[in-house]
Amino acid sequence: MRLFTQTMGDIWPTRFKDASKIKSSLANHTVIDQESRLQLARLDFSELREYPPLFIRGKPMNSNGLLRKHWFHVSMHFLMDAALFFAAFVVATWMRFGDESGRALWLEWPFFALGGLFFSSITYIAGLYSTHSGTRGIFERSLVLVACVTTAVLMVIGGTYLHSARPLGRGIMLLGGAVSYLVALLHHVILLHGLRNAKERILYVVSSAFDEAETRLVSSFCGRNLEFVGVVASNGYQPSVKARMLGHVEDLATIVHREKISRVLCTNYSLKDGALTRHFCKLRYSGISVMPLVNLCEEIEQYVPLELISSEWLLNASGEPQHIYIQKLKRLFDIVCSSVGLLLGAPLVLLAALAIRLTSHGPIFYRQTRSGRFGRTFDMTKLRTMCVGAETNGAVWSGKNDPRVTFVGRFLRRYRIDEIPQLWHVLCGHMSFVGPRPERPEIITQLAREVPFYEERLMVQPGITGWAQVSYPYGASAKDARHKLEYDLYYMKHMSLFLDVFILLDTVRIVILGGATAARRVSLDGGDMKEWQGLKVKDSAPSEAVKLGAA
Repeated sequence: MRLFTQTMGDIWPTRFKDASKIKSSLANHTVIDQESRLQLARLDFSELREYPPLFIRGKPMNSNGLLRKHWFHVSMHFLMDAALFFAAFVVATWMRFGDESGRALWLEWPFFALGGLFFSSITYIAGLYSTHSGTRGIFERSLVLVACVTTAVLMVIGGTYLHSARPLGRGIMLLGGAVSYLVALLHHVILLHGLRNAKERILYVVSSAFDEAETRLVSSFCGRNLEFVGVVASNGYQPSVKARMLGHVEDLATIVHREKISRVLCTNYSLKDGALTRHFCKLRYSGISVMPLVNLCEEIEQYVPLELISSEWLLNASGEPQHIYIQKLKRLFDIVCSSVGLLLGAPLVLLAALAIRLTSHGPIFYRQTRSGRFGRTFDMTKLRTMCVGAETNGAVWSGKNDPRVTFVGRFLRRYRIDEIPQLWHVLCGHMSFVGPRPERPEIITQLAREVPFYEERLMVQPGITGWAQVSYPYGASAKDARHKLEYDLYYMKHMSLFLDVFILLDTVRIVILGGATAARRVSLDGGDMKEWQGLKVKDSAPSEAVKLGAA
């Protein structure tokens, strides 16, 4: 029997040999209190047979999963484009040389592979893998792909010329470029069709006025890819919400099957309710996602609204990242990237130092105390971009068109050249290449009083670039710091090698464009949010959990 269990937001197939393993896994993967865990250990799973089948041809009803696995799909399409480019040039070489193509492929295949990765990288930088790129039509995509394929082919040509005195001919390059463009275009037509037709239907389980108020926030996330179907009442609560009333929680599995629901949303309080947990667990082991609203926002928007964060979320988030990557691979990743960056960036630093010396008085480098992991301080070095004595009266936010920034400094900041010396701190271990930006201790103290959970960002190594830096422009206020923290917390929960690589590619895009622009964000401000926050304070103590045996 194949069941599906949700781990870290994804649905992964798992085979269980006996009921005891199911019980153990269920107790480990469900966000509930300790008492409910003990009750789950005694749960009779034969009751699962009472529920209608939620599988169609052996697959769960929510097999789409496009929104649920954002970075998985980005990685998959990234690698697919690289493989198609590589295969196109292998085919072109075979068509040109026939049976004698073996020697040419043996000599040139590394450049085909590098060309494929380069093609995928610039395609990602162009934004064609994003789930928000569904608004870009096929004509625009075809033009962007022409530029990406042409650039990658030129890179392959350059590599083969440097490697061999007799590089591959123009015929192979033209044929390989044409074939790679056609297969990549076909791939992106399929990708665009999936982005435009992906649809997930969601319902909300409500058991109190607080739950009902949260349903009004759900509509902020619904759009092309999400459809809010209605609500299901529990614990005898009668909702007055205008949304469609689908039924009661006792018939939840039947409603999910009838309405073709992909996700079931609920509040954190509902996840602690023993009777509701019983229904949720059965759904999750039938392939249906059950999650609070904050998890939906993570998957759809790739940031975490501070209003929706709870202590349970913070505790669970701290255990999500790949520990081996954090402890071992991330440090190796930092050493390699910082070493390469220092070698490639040295000429830029020399030119920038010369420009600073010729255009303004004072030192070339600027040192400032910053807070690292766990609040440990270190002296961070940057190229000086402000006039001497710019902060004689204390720390001041640097905003847009700051008069303290010099003419050369404005250019250096725009293209992030002033931050190249920080690579030395990465090599020394004070910073990471990717992570939340290190901030000054006095500013952290100030923001910790104004922004909830702000000191959580000190739990990981600070970075030169990060998810907040590529998703949100320069901050000049506590409001901007709040928004950036939402992206930092998302990164802290989901950090991985692939995410770090994609952030580096996003950084290249930011440098080329001369700065980040504010990403499209769902607005949770307004009367609905104020009402929800007021009810949250009143209902801060969750209701007493109902025993699992009394459904």
